[in-house]
Amino acid sequence: MTTLRRLVATLGLVPSLLLGTAGLASAQSWSGGDASGDVLRVTGDNSLLAVVRPEGRIAEPGRVRGDVVRTSVSHTRTKVVIRITMRAVPTGDWMGMTTIRTPSTSYDLFHMRFDRHSWTSLTKTHGNGRELSCKAKSSRLDGRALILTVSRACLGKPRVVRVGAGVAAVAPGVRLAYVDDANRRGAYADIAHLQLSPVLRRG
Repeated sequence: MTTLRRLVATLGLVPSLLLGTAGLASAQSWSGGDASGDVLRVTGDNSLLAVVRPEGRIAEPGRVRGDVVRTSVSHTRTKVVIRITMRAVPTGDWMGMTTIRTPSTSYDLFHMRFDRHSWTSLTKTHGNGRELSCKAKSSRLDGRALILTVSRACLGKPRVVRVGAGVAAVAPGVRLAYVDDANRRGAYADIAHLQLSPVLRRG
């Protein structure tokens, strides 16, 4: 389990061990909508392997910050670009999370904002938790959208990718979070194993 996934697990956001599928279409670009008003308030204990039971997930339909409404992915000849559009950007501590699945492995590309500091992280999903050497990665805000970009060279230049995305706004004490999986409709949280997009071939 990587360092970032331990952090996510600490929040109690690991109810499943399965990666889902969001479709079978193949394309170099894809855009998918997500229902508004499907943010969950999630509580968990402080265990690194905490599992959130159904009673630990409470729908927060009135919460706007961190509520994802659309995700767009572009797989070009040089990079993968992921745009996560929210009803409003969270304030305080929060994470924009993506999983990039390639034919040979899987990567976690995160935008992190904690203690007023922001950074971008790239690790292997099932690696040792060490940050991968990749200068060609970035994350930035564009209005209500978070845009994450990573060079294909940092991903092993894959022919195809599938991408999952989500947002978690962390409450003080790191035992309560407001979460939304960008590719799941309805009030469901499995942020540690994000629902994947269709297959996206290199453009």
